[in-house]
Order: sequence, then C-alpha cells, then structure tokens
Amino acid sequence: MNRTYLRQLLTLNPHQLLITAEGFASAMMEAFPLVTADDQQPTSFFFDDDPPTYKETSQKALFLLLKNIVARSELQGITITDNFSSEDLPEGSIAYHRIWGFITADCRWYFSSKQFEYDLLEAEANPAITCHLLHVNSPGGEAWYLDRLSETMRSLNKPIVTLVEQYNCSACYYITCHSSFIASLTSNDTIGCIGTMLEAFNYDGWFEKMGIKRIVARASKSDLKNKKSEDLLNGKPEQYIKEDLDPLNEQFLSAVLAERPQLSNLSEDDPVFRGETFSTPQAIEKGLIDASMTFIEVIAKAVELGNGYSELEKIKKSALNYL
Repeated sequence: MNRTYLRQLLTLNPHQLLITAEGFASAMMEAFPLVTADDQQPTSFFFDDDPPTYKETSQKALFLLLKNIVARSELQGITITDNFSSEDLPEGSIAYHRIWGFITADCRWYFSSKQFEYDLLEAEANPAITCHLLHVNSPGGEAWYLDRLSETMRSLNKPIVTLVEQYNCSACYYITCHSSFIASLTSNDTIGCIGTMLEAFNYDGWFEKMGIKRIVARASKSDLKNKKSEDLLNGKPEQYIKEDLDPLNEQFLSAVLAERPQLSNLSEDDPVFRGETFSTPQAIEKGLIDASMTFIEVIAKAVELGNGYSELEKIKKSALNYL
C-alpha cells in the first residue's frame, strides 16, 4: 500500500529526506490521514484502496498534455513521448519525464529515482530521441540514491530541459540542476531549499504519561550502538550534524555547484547555499534557473537544443568517416 511505504519513510528514515517544511507536512498528512472520534476510518481524500501507480498517473498526465499539443498549430510535427524504447519514433522526438510530488528512491506509487535513472538511460539509448524534458512540481523527498542518479545524469550526452510548475525544491533541485536549461512557468514558482536538516521527535515523555517505561540494554562491547541517535533525541546533536548532516549537505552543494557554475559567483554564505527558497524572479537573478516560459516556449527550447545535439552528432559521424 502506498501509505504504508510513506509512513515507513517518514518515521524511520527522517535523516534521509531532502524536502521543504511544507512538503514534509503534506507528506505527513497523506501518510496519516485524519479520522473522526467515532469512526476510525480515514476521512482524508488521500485514502484509496487501489491507488494508481506513479507510472499510470504520469501516462495520464502526458495524454492530457498531448491533447493540448495537437490543438496547437505551432507544435505540429513535434513528438513528445514516454515510450522511450519505441523503434517507431520519428527523429527529433522529445522524452517526457514527470517529477511530481514526493520523491522516493524506489516506490511504484511515487516518483522513483531508480526508475527515473532507468528511463533516462533508455531514452538516451534511443537514436530517435534528441532531448530530455523534465516536467517538475516537487518539494523534495528521499535523499538516498540521488548521488548515483547524479552520476548517471552527468554522463548523459543529450540535452535536458526542465519546466517547473510551482515547486522545484531540495531533492528535486538536486535532480534538475543537471539540466541544460531550467524555466519556471509563472513568476510565483518556488525554487531552491538547497540544504540539509533533520526533524526528530522524542516520545519518552508521552510514553511515561502512558505508564510505559523504556528500558535499554546493550552488550558489553556495544556501547556505541544507537548512541548517536539517542544523543540527538536527548538534545546533543553535534555528532549527528558532523557525521551525517554535514557530509550529505556538502554532497548536495557540490553537485549543484558543479552543474550550475554560474552559482559560483555567489558568496559562500549566500542564502542560496543555506536552504533559502526563492520566487522565479529571484531564482533567475541568483542563477538557480534560466527563465520564465510558457509550456509552448519550453517545448520550442527543447526542440532547439535537441536539433543542436542532432547536428553535432552528424558532424562527429562525418569527421569519423573522413578519418
């Protein structure tokens, strides 16, 4: 069940999340829907006995987008697809990748970093596809596996164009920073949250009120077992910050600076590198994104960069044939 997975992720691995505060609150509401006092059945509209998989949701979203594209004369002849291995695609096709909602490493009901990596490689291997289009609206999510995904994205040759609708934050920005071009749909989209933090809860006081006493016993040579986590819960987070949060944060910052070199013009203590979020105009000024565009304009940009890639590949082949 999708909520079971989300509950485990939110309660057992909070240190592995790169997400905005609003995104975390939204995920908690979805994982733990409201109930009435006399009826212990979820009353939240998130409840669904048979929720669609993320792939099914994305396919439906693309279907609706394609209906709109067919109606636009300026987009005639442009192929946007999520069938990355198809041998019937015309040359110059655009691979559509949707990053929507909570990011996970490997879950079929939410965006999966592992599945995304597989999709990227599949589209990269198809000679008919010349550009990747990322369509994103995410506050972030699970941090695990993003370093491997980053390695894969750096190895891609085809250009990546990103369109942001509302949110491109934290773990989502970790992904989209690898784009050749990033655009936001409106002036009011939220970009950034490049930082790492942990929110943990100590329930000992509540357990004591319930008459539950916690007893811990360790083997003689296991004095450090879970000590770091217990120190954190007891108000001594220094070791946790130094050994867990700081390394993850440096990894995040290094990836962003490597892929968005224009950010190197900012000072080390700029709010961009301290977890701040920005609206579209501010994000453009800082260098987090490149422009504000309509969906039509972003498609045109993807076609432009895709054509550039295709022409360069032809030149390379001609040079090899000449040699």
